[in-house]
Amino acid sequence: MHLSSYPGPEHLPNYHEWMQDPDLLDATASEPLTMEQEIEMQQEWRDDDKKCTFIILARDLLQSYESSDGSDCDVDIPGVPSNDKCNNNNQDTQYPKLVEQTLHLMIGDINLFLSEEELEEDWDDSINDCIKCQDDTQTNNCKALSLSQAELDIMIAKKSHRHKSLGTELALTMMHYGASMLGIRRFFVKIKSTNTSSLKLFRDKLDFVQCAYAECFGEYELECKHQTADDMLKWVEEKWEKYCLQKGMTQTKLYDVYKCPL
Repeated sequence: MHLSSYPGPEHLPNYHEWMQDPDLLDATASEPLTMEQEIEMQQEWRDDDKKCTFIILARDLLQSYESSDGSDCDVDIPGVPSNDKCNNNNQDTQYPKLVEQTLHLMIGDINLFLSEEELEEDWDDSINDCIKCQDDTQTNNCKALSLSQAELDIMIAKKSHRHKSLGTELALTMMHYGASMLGIRRFFVKIKSTNTSSLKLFRDKLDFVQCAYAECFGEYELECKHQTADDMLKWVEEKWEKYCLQKGMTQTKLYDVYKCPL
């Protein structure tokens, strides 16, 4: 799997088509939108620093791409196409037409919605002392003890890619990113009682625990919480190691980050 940061306007036709599916709308507690509304929402999300959105690209859907001069150009991700591999006249970017070449790889999206936690009585003294510190030096040193939390949201829109354990890998990848890059120590999900596959993923496979239930919506809230973001990071890496052993996989890094000017 590959994750492409925030969906741009090029992704919207595919996304809009997905969200015509009544089952997806129900599972994601979403309302159907017009294309104009989709465009407006995409622009709002792009500019909202509390939303972290990625499009999920399926590596197994990679196909040859025909460049503008008619020659075949293999799309290679994350070793994205280079100018010497794909001959075209666009010199404005190191990775020409990368978004265009990967639209057919889209199978879903994954999001983090960031927010601040309310303080809890059971926090240890070191965190309480950190929160109370006043001078700038101490405050900067306290950033590692983040109060941040994030709602984790995963949608595998393509039915062909469901029930393939992608949810486990995607969740752990996003949790690792959130803990290491954003200082998240608490992740939570909101899942309808009828969404048994998501409940199985987070409750049974990822050991999230129930912290709330909204009877009027038939919706569970499950959480995974640790004292600090570093503790969360350690937990995710241990979970990934166990997952690799269970699947008979050679353990590798959960992900690499590639910055491509598009």
